Amino acid sequence: MHRNQWLASTRTVQGKIGLLAGLRNRFGFSSLRKRIMAFLTVGFAGCAILMATVSYNAIYAMQRDKIQTSMAFDLYQQTTKLNQMYNNLLLVTQQMTPEGTVGNLMETYVSAKESYSQRVLSRDISYNIGLITFSNPAMELVMYYNPKVGQAALSNLPLRGDFNLQALPNVAAKGVLSYQSPHKSLCRFSDDQVISVTRDVTFSDGTQLVVYVEAKTDIATDMNSLTANLNMPYTLAFTDADGDVTYSSNPAAHAAGERLRLSGESGTTGDYVWSRMKGDYGYDITLLLPVASYNHELYTWKNRMYWILAVGLLMMVLLTLLLRRLINRPFRLIEKEMITFGKGYMGTRQYHTGIDEFDRIFEQFNIMKRQIQQLIVESEQKEKRRHQLELEKLAYQINPHFLMNTLNSVRWLAVLHKQEDIEKFVASLIFLLSYNLGKSEEAATFRSEIQVMRTYLELQQMRHDFEVELDIEEGAYLDSPVARFILQPIVENAVCHGLDDHGRLDIRVTSDDAAQLVRITIRDDGKGLSQETLALLQRDTPDQQQTGWGIGLRYVRSMLESFYGRNARMEIDSTPNHGTTVTLTLPFLQTGKEQAI
Repeated sequence: MHRNQWLASTRTVQGKIGLLAGLRNRFGFSSLRKRIMAFLTVGFAGCAILMATVSYNAIYAMQRDKIQTSMAFDLYQQTTKLNQMYNNLLLVTQQMTPEGTVGNLMETYVSAKESYSQRVLSRDISYNIGLITFSNPAMELVMYYNPKVGQAALSNLPLRGDFNLQALPNVAAKGVLSYQSPHKSLCRFSDDQVISVTRDVTFSDGTQLVVYVEAKTDIATDMNSLTANLNMPYTLAFTDADGDVTYSSNPAAHAAGERLRLSGESGTTGDYVWSRMKGDYGYDITLLLPVASYNHELYTWKNRMYWILAVGLLMMVLLTLLLRRLINRPFRLIEKEMITFGKGYMGTRQYHTGIDEFDRIFEQFNIMKRQIQQLIVESEQKEKRRHQLELEKLAYQINPHFLMNTLNSVRWLAVLHKQEDIEKFVASLIFLLSYNLGKSEEAATFRSEIQVMRTYLELQQMRHDFEVELDIEEGAYLDSPVARFILQPIVENAVCHGLDDHGRLDIRVTSDDAAQLVRITIRDDGKGLSQETLALLQRDTPDQQQTGWGIGLRYVRSMLESFYGRNARMEIDSTPNHGTTVTLTLPFLQTGKEQAI
């Protein structure tokens, strides 16, 4: 019973493991195609969300700053305009004091006893008031008010029957001056909204009057235009020093007499965003905007951003599906080609996926197949020829030992017959062949290279008539390692291609112990080289025209590069009919540090 339960539990665990493996294979990211799709999806989604977030924050900041800046600017304009109007009214009231032009006439008027004189003075006062107000078309009612009798002492326009100066909305006061916020004109024939200034004046005879001056204001019209243009219900409110509202362009928002206590220049209170500015004469002007209207445009932009984000995500999904189709099909074709290639099929197929990169991959794959086929054919041909080449190698192999033994026999034959010249010539030749073929057991040094060069020159002097001047500086450097067989090719070029009959060859070898350098100069006085030939000799790559000089110098250059790397230098200087100079600058190495050649 326990065994059956154990088997059942084991099968259950194995089933769960198999299910997890199947889900991992199906929804995992083991394949390149799935990873590409996952990366594209995450990348597009991340970019879309990031773009939406950045755009919303940027729009929110710009919109908020735009509204706040607009409110501050509009409030500044209104405040500046009102300050100018109050200033103009104040100037008019100054003219109506006893010290002013109109006030001086009024001084005479109140002291006059005859009615005729008062009539004449009244006409002069009205004329002067007209002159004062002529420069300001907004000026309307100007009057002297007698508070004792409750009537106007003198006025340029007819008054309303129910006017009451004490009921005017005073917004600020300083001494004898009082400033009124916007109210209805006291003129009988005008329904305009005006602002006014009152001044208490006392004449010399003790008469106390109140000067009242009003001017038309366009605050209501400006606020209506501002609300209509921006589609935002702005409210402009006047408040006195105690924070009481004396005027509101929208009484439904803040009515006159309501307390509006604010601190600072801008902020949010209740359901309103506000911006405040202080006037020049002690009053405050506040521009208010409902928070709902303030955020309305932000909400509009947010909704638009949601739509843009939704459209962007839809485009992202479509683009991801398109990319999946574009990438998935070529990958499947590549996988199919690999499987058939692994089974040994070498035939080429032409695919046109519409994507240049994949088409080039298929083309390179076909080229690789053809190259493999060619290599297989060549391998079979080489295998067939290998046995034949082995036989040919045995048949045509030259044995250097046979050549050296033969030359030794000739040498000893010359010794037996007492032919010293022949014996010396053959001995030198044996030495050269032994050194150049690498049969010598000792490593190449400057001393051995110079000895080989000497031997070669002795052989050539037996055939040609030329002078050799050797200047070899003695020193420890002569026993330092050097690349094998680098001096004879240069000397051979000078003898065979540079020197004329009875020419001269100067060879100088010096060392610089401080710089650890050896400088070898080989100079001939032969016919020299042309600029074209000299340029041809500077090439590192073989050329069909490089014969004679070129072959030997290319060999020397290769040996130097192989032995010293870039630490050795060979320079060729030649002028036609003035000889050629080859200079080798070589570092001399310590024993055991030489390169393997």
